[in-house]
Amino acid sequence: MLRILKTQKKYNQEPVLDIPLLQLEKGIYWLQGINGSGKTTLLRMIAGLTPFEGEIFINDISSRKSPVLYRREVSWADAEPLYPAFITGRELADFYCDVRKAPAGQLDELIDCFGVHSYLTNPIGSYSSGMVKRLSLLLSLVGRPSLILLDEPLATLDVEVARLLPEIMEERRRELSTSFIFSSHQAFPHDALTLDRKLLVASRTIQFVD
Repeated sequence: MLRILKTQKKYNQEPVLDIPLLQLEKGIYWLQGINGSGKTTLLRMIAGLTPFEGEIFINDISSRKSPVLYRREVSWADAEPLYPAFITGRELADFYCDVRKAPAGQLDELIDCFGVHSYLTNPIGSYSSGMVKRLSLLLSLVGRPSLILLDEPLATLDVEVARLLPEIMEERRRELSTSFIFSSHQAFPHDALTLDRKLLVASRTIQFVD
């Protein structure tokens, strides 16, 4: 599903991450590491948001040779999402649906699931951090990406949605074979999520955790 080949991310000519080879099959992966170890950098590289040396493939689609096709395979939710303050959540969600060719009725289901009816038509600048977080997670699920990347999905998230999110992830994996990589300093509540593996960012590379 995901293959990272001879990939580096440098800062001032020094490697921040140096990954000779990483291959992940379909599944759900928990990315761990101390602050500053490179978790967010890795996720942004996979999402195609941060430049790097090397090549990343999702379902054998190259991030370098086929960037448009590649970005259709991956979705992303930031730890601290920022959106234009003047547009509404509904306008942004409609845009995502159009770009990602979301199936009919999917957005309404996600709106119900995340309980954002009451404020979705308001400008995003009026949202609390928790409201913005709900919106970002909703947007990450729009369409049918093969891989969804979640950076600190539990940060600023209220208890209700924190309990619901593992169910959504498991449902997506079961019904659409969607894979997830998420970074988090804390586990999901009540061990509600079935992990395939844990990954550790350490010593500028990625290791499997037994």
